[in-house]
Amino acid sequence: MAADNRARLARSAYTAYGETTGGRNHRGEPMPAWEDLGELIQQAWIAAAIAVAQAVTAPPRSEGHQ
Repeated sequence: MAADNRARLARSAYTAYGETTGGRNHRGEPMPAWEDLGELIQQAWIAAAIAVAQAVTAPPRSEGHQ
């Protein structure tokens, strides 16, 4: 997955999180804009988005293999 697609996917996830929580973070504080998150937090969202994308696009596991 290209870097711009990963960032776009992560930003979409971040936006969806905010829409679900009324724009509040896990502490109940207002969520900053994506651009204001800082590199580390953006990279964490990107990593999470990639993990989900890989999980939903991976071939199904056969029974008995976990």
